[in-house]
Amino acid sequence: MAAADITRLMNNARDRLAGATDPLMQRELFNVMDEFFKGSNVWNEDIELTVPGMDPANTVYQVTSSSPSLIDKLLWVFDKPTSTSTGRGSPVGAAMATPGELTLASQPSSDKVYVVTVALTVQDPAQRDGYVSFPAWVLAKYRDAILDGLLGNMMSQPNKPWTNTQLSVFHMRKFKNKTASARVEWTRNNTYRQQAWAFPQGFSRGSQRGGTGWGGPV
Repeated sequence: MAAADITRLMNNARDRLAGATDPLMQRELFNVMDEFFKGSNVWNEDIELTVPGMDPANTVYQVTSSSPSLIDKLLWVFDKPTSTSTGRGSPVGAAMATPGELTLASQPSSDKVYVVTVALTVQDPAQRDGYVSFPAWVLAKYRDAILDGLLGNMMSQPNKPWTNTQLSVFHMRKFKNKTASARVEWTRNNTYRQQAWAFPQGFSRGSQRGGTGWGGPV
């Protein structure tokens, strides 16, 4: 995260949460970011996976993110396009019953390189300064949503100087609405008035959590 962005977020939260300590707000921030990423899918990664031809059926392939994160769900799998191709290759049916463990609907007859796109969320432990790790652009773009989530979680804590049930409900409603909006933006590739991306015909959709269905995005 950029230092200026996290400083602004925490200062805005302190103004509304008199008496709250930074370690307590940092712990709630972890929960907020986890819910935001799982609900929006905005943090995702393309991971290349080499699959040998004629592997046994139902072989499980381990997929690992290159960033300090946890894989939340499978979004989709495509053939890696050739050097002369543009865009995505052909869609590949796959499932991820356990995050990070990919199973193909059918095994290739020859060696293949697939591009596996996964949605990510935050992981423990936090950084040495107590803050959770995630890309700097997320806080820059979605600061208001994250602030609403942090205030909503903090104000729901019972018997604290900053407890406020009515305001907690207000902020959590805004947080959930903004998370849903972020998900819609992601499906439209952050393009104004753009329709959601149309997946190739016959590319079946997966389930919403864990990508347990064969095929496409959630």
